[in-house]
Amino acid sequence: MIYNSRVTKLKNKLAQLNLDGIYVTNLTNVQYLTGFTGSAGSLLVLDDQQHFFTDGRYIEQSKEQVKNCIIHIVSSAHYLEIKDKSLIANDQKIGIESQSMSIHLYDKVRAALPYVIFEKINDIIGVLAAVKDLEEIESLKAAIEITDTVFTEIIPELKIGATEKHIAAKISYLFKMHGAEGDSYDSIIGSGYLGALPHARPTDKQFESGDFVVMDFGALYNGYHADMTRTVLIGKATERHMEIYDIVLESQLAGIKAAKAGITGADLDAVCRNVIKDAGYGNQFIHSTGHGIGLEVHTYPRISSFNTKPLLENYVVTIEPGIYIANWGGVRIEDDCWIQKDKCVPLNQSTKELLILN
Repeated sequence: MIYNSRVTKLKNKLAQLNLDGIYVTNLTNVQYLTGFTGSAGSLLVLDDQQHFFTDGRYIEQSKEQVKNCIIHIVSSAHYLEIKDKSLIANDQKIGIESQSMSIHLYDKVRAALPYVIFEKINDIIGVLAAVKDLEEIESLKAAIEITDTVFTEIIPELKIGATEKHIAAKISYLFKMHGAEGDSYDSIIGSGYLGALPHARPTDKQFESGDFVVMDFGALYNGYHADMTRTVLIGKATERHMEIYDIVLESQLAGIKAAKAGITGADLDAVCRNVIKDAGYGNQFIHSTGHGIGLEVHTYPRISSFNTKPLLENYVVTIEPGIYIANWGGVRIEDDCWIQKDKCVPLNQSTKELLILN
């Protein structure tokens, strides 16, 4: 069972940190370790057993999904069940997820369990989850394949007079029609001058001749998130359009060529960034080069100048350089890339040739 393997890896990491267990409240991490997909659950991992906590809404769902834990159905705060059942012994050292547990909850847990030694730790589960198993790779491939299919089908809709909101809504509809659970995240559709906003929200703006349209979207499948960006041009291309697009494409292809196990996030970011900087647009590349994907759309690792740790085999990361020019527009090109020992494999099949749509 894949969840037992994941818990075992976590326990090995806890042993290295000299911890007796961990109290997991981040729902994504709970799902990763147990398979539970509900909206309320927490997990106590100890050396000899695991305890899963939820409420009466999820009695049957937890029976069906959670096979590697003792299940507790509670009607009050989960940590009170830990106290009432004396699940943690005096002076045991228990890790808590400092990056996701609120201060309010932390104070409540400490007050209820004063005999426990709680240690704040970083997201060690997220780091473990960055290395994907083959089942996860297949889920990501399916999400990405649906995303590619929807891009192909939406192309005829991309024309003068179409609105950003209409395109975003049509993408959501097509995802579900092709078997996705829905959108991986709210689609980013930025046309013309709005394309200079890396995370533009769709508006009622109509596409106009001369607009670049930045389209950042992805399907959600089996809990796994695709994340792709393509930029198309409405109307006639100018030299400036071609120049900006070609620079971004060169940067993205350079990143794909350089990416493999062992390269650091910072070094991969520099490969892409230097192409754009050397072309004179360094100040217009205003975000990091990428990030991991999985049960969330933004996960460890970051492909940025701040990440000096090496990428590992079976990471799946985005490579998504861009250029953004205020009051004019932007270009971003993004693929989901499977990191392997000596190379990276872009999982997206959608064309990166500039589509000029009249």
